[in-house]
Amino acid sequence: MNLLYVHRTRAAGVEGVHIGQIVRCMRLLGHRVDMLSPVGDFIEHISPVRTEAPATGKRLHGLGSKLPELLFELLELAYSAKASIEATRRYRQGAVDAVYERYAIFGFAGLWLSQRRGVPHVLEVNYTSLTPLVRPRSRVLKPLAKWLDGFMFRRATHLMAVSSYLKQHLVDEFGIDAGRISVVPNAADPGVFDPARVAALAAGALPEGPIIGFVGGFYHWHGLGLLLQAFKAIADRFPQAHLVLIGDGPMRADLIRQVQELGLVDRVLMPGKIAHADLVPYVARFDIGVMPDSNLYGSPMKIFEYMAMAVPVVVPDYAPLTDVVVDGVHGKVFERRDVAAMAECLAELLRDGAVRRRMGHNARQAIIDTHNWMNSATLAVRHLSTNEAAT
Repeated sequence: MNLLYVHRTRAAGVEGVHIGQIVRCMRLLGHRVDMLSPVGDFIEHISPVRTEAPATGKRLHGLGSKLPELLFELLELAYSAKASIEATRRYRQGAVDAVYERYAIFGFAGLWLSQRRGVPHVLEVNYTSLTPLVRPRSRVLKPLAKWLDGFMFRRATHLMAVSSYLKQHLVDEFGIDAGRISVVPNAADPGVFDPARVAALAAGALPEGPIIGFVGGFYHWHGLGLLLQAFKAIADRFPQAHLVLIGDGPMRADLIRQVQELGLVDRVLMPGKIAHADLVPYVARFDIGVMPDSNLYGSPMKIFEYMAMAVPVVVPDYAPLTDVVVDGVHGKVFERRDVAAMAECLAELLRDGAVRRRMGHNARQAIIDTHNWMNSATLAVRHLSTNEAAT
């Protein structure tokens, strides 16, 4: 098939990983995939995924972050109109049999083509206009955004929601038939995140002894302050253990201050932000991978990458995480924002290396069997192919 992948992102960070992996796997399945986006096709054919934002994406972020919200939203609408014209042009050239679109507020180019030309349209949903987002939205255009959401969700050929919470949200808030929605969490590439292929880290890069690890942005919604409290509660019981926080962000100074106040300077390491392509040997040294806090709708990619590396995980009881992590099988699940419960989960795993190894093995097997990018791409193509045959 000739597939058109439509997205309106900077293709940076986890977004870039997700988009790149889906496109790469669709191409490996033998389909031609063209990309329609503000940053063009940033992925070389069947190549390792670039995770740094393309230069165009960086410029767009710099511009967009300075605009008043209402003006930003009007530009989103204008971009979608322009993208719709471009999608139609590509269709007329015979380059589009079906459309895979990553949902964005006011993003309707893929649906426009589907409705005008009758091509199948699968919509990947990671959030909606009603989701509490990092960037606040204007109240002026919010009714339009919600109406457009409903219009798109009802008319898409199929919806792929990143979590069971989002699926229920689509059913409850927009009246979508549950049978038209697949739950497809994020994933990892077990061929890249493979403990059997890891070269040893340079001596001294990480300390000896058990390591509790986190990878991600230093933002308040990740609950790193809660993790520091939990680690403090068990630090004396496990004097050889260390906490390693890989990443950076606006909370870095606060976290450093908290580490000092808790007397954990010699036990907590912050090596800074490490490129996604260079993460594997670091995660391989983790004995436990932690997601201290999350939200109701997101599917944190770091959890899948810990699991792919056969690292047992400790996660809060949000639905997008319990969709994937079974307590006592792949790791431990604690009541969200309960520091004592998180600490006890960490202690339970630190006490027993055999349990860690068993759960780590189960975690990697779950990625190999189910939560990998090839399975996600295959499911998307199946829905597109089925509906193509029906049109």
